[in-house]
Amino acid sequence: MKMKSIFGLAILFLLPVFMHAQETEKKFTVTWGGFIRNDVVFNTRELLSARGENLFSLVPTPIVEDDAGNDINANPNFNMSALATRLNAKITGPNAFGAKTSGVIEADFLGFNTTTKSAFRLRHAMIKFDWDKNVLMTGQYWHPLFVTDCYPGTVSFNTGVPFNPLARVPQLRYVRKLKETFSVEAGFMAQGMYTSVAPTASAQRSAMPEMNIQLKFKNDKIAAGAGVNYLVLKPSLTNAGVDTAGNPTTYVSDATVSGLSFVGYLNMKLKPVTFKLYGIYGQNTGNVINMGGYAVVYDTTYTQAQIEQGYIEYVPTTTMSTWLDLSTNGKKVQFGLFAGYTQNMGAAEEIDNATFSGRWGNVNSIMRVSPRVVFLSEKTKIGFEIEYQTIDYAKGDPLGTTTEAITGIDDHGVVTGFETANNIKALLSFTYLF
Repeated sequence: MKMKSIFGLAILFLLPVFMHAQETEKKFTVTWGGFIRNDVVFNTRELLSARGENLFSLVPTPIVEDDAGNDINANPNFNMSALATRLNAKITGPNAFGAKTSGVIEADFLGFNTTTKSAFRLRHAMIKFDWDKNVLMTGQYWHPLFVTDCYPGTVSFNTGVPFNPLARVPQLRYVRKLKETFSVEAGFMAQGMYTSVAPTASAQRSAMPEMNIQLKFKNDKIAAGAGVNYLVLKPSLTNAGVDTAGNPTTYVSDATVSGLSFVGYLNMKLKPVTFKLYGIYGQNTGNVINMGGYAVVYDTTYTQAQIEQGYIEYVPTTTMSTWLDLSTNGKKVQFGLFAGYTQNMGAAEEIDNATFSGRWGNVNSIMRVSPRVVFLSEKTKIGFEIEYQTIDYAKGDPLGTTTEAITGIDDHGVVTGFETANNIKALLSFTYLF
């Protein structure tokens, strides 16, 4: 009897705790979603891709000839992959600091490189505080240069890369809603799984976050905006020099390289079609899988003291990229067309081309055209896309009389002599959304 009394008192004591826990749990709502996807792909040429299976394809490989003059990379290939399958959880919870709170966690099975394919990989992990006119986002999410209101509707998983910026990065992002349709947005980012093609931690050790600011307009039919992005890298902690006796020296380096980029976009959803247009004029944009990088400034006027200290300067290369996407708005069948172009515009100063660090510094331009058709039925999509892509790789004359003639690249990193490689990609994709 005594034990029953003690047990009863314990239940009475703990019941409010259990009830409070249940009430707390009810304040959170988790909605699961995602999709199962399988891609069937055929290419007429070897490609550079993110995982080696040509799922996230980037560009055709250059022309490499054997001793008989045959192009080794002109090799057709076929593959199938379900690695793009994705899972996400959208979360809403109790108010905090006077704001509505929400979050999202998303992952896929792409892994981080060719050796970790099929591994579960974090895509997004974001918290959102919404005070109506003020919004704060923190965590890992799309880089602001990837505009969620205006991105290509391609069947291909590459989503318009390398013409459209793409990266998911740790960040703090603040949005101020000036009017119902007009807002200003500021972002401060670090580099996570998407990094500049530079020495490890070059962005981190610059001690400056990447910064982005955009002005945005959005209503039911139009989304438009423009912005600027600023990135600073510190390629090295030390400089290697040589003293007057010819002995090597090591000194602390203060050299950094910055990149300034400008972006604009327009998304118009009309009754028959949706029209999207995007453009970026940028420097050092390799961290968002676009063409660009930096190199050492070529200068022969350094003083003896600078030579001894291994003095060095860097300069970014500039690229221009644009794309457009057209799509019909049918409920059962949608036809679309994507077209993209990017151009290497070189550096503002003379550079040592051998020191270039970035993406596609030996390329003049890249072009892609890809028509598509997508069949829709409830939560299932079947998409078919033909992608034609060309890339102009630097090619010089070994018997040339100047460095530019020999390499096909001038003193500013502009490709003046090149040969074109191309690929035709056929993609059939099955997606089951839930």
